Amino acid sequence: MKSVIKFENSPIIWKLFPKIVLCLAFEFLTVCKTPESKRAASSIETPRYLRLNYDVVYDTSEGVTLYESGRLFARGLFYDFTIHTSASKFERIKASSYTEDNQIDFKHILTTEELNSLKNKQYQYFSMPNDSRASVLTGIHNGNCYIRWEWQKESFIFVFETDVKNDSGENPTSLGKEFHENIRKGLRIF
Repeated sequence: MKSVIKFENSPIIWKLFPKIVLCLAFEFLTVCKTPESKRAASSIETPRYLRLNYDVVYDTSEGVTLYESGRLFARGLFYDFTIHTSASKFERIKASSYTEDNQIDFKHILTTEELNSLKNKQYQYFSMPNDSRASVLTGIHNGNCYIRWEWQKESFIFVFETDVKNDSGENPTSLGKEFHENIRKGLRIF
């Protein structure tokens, strides 16, 4: 004798039971995600090295608090971080690497209009390995000192940017030089 469940004359709840179970299971699976599956950081990362490309690494020496990181275009990388040291005047830094062919699409901390309206805008140039040089742009906007350090190695362009509150009224060019020295000290070129 076979046992068969017949829903024809049963209450409506038994007819809807399989649909209710499926809906609840689907709702549970879509709402209950781990932070990693939602692409949200479950803890703040503190790496010692930030890889900018296959042969250039930035050594933070004391570690950083990494707020955001990811890929830029096909081969570029970016990091948004704070260095753990009391000696650093530069609170939050954005580091990026990208290739020459993506230069037009690259977004700086400031918009083009803000870059054009910088007060006391100055460029400085510092020697780097392989007969190259790094350029440092400094300028004042909204009471802050914007500093952009830029260096090109082969087809890769490396950019470090920060926007510093200049409460002490220090000369932006001296801040730019100090920023260059901090970045240059941390670069490991292979």
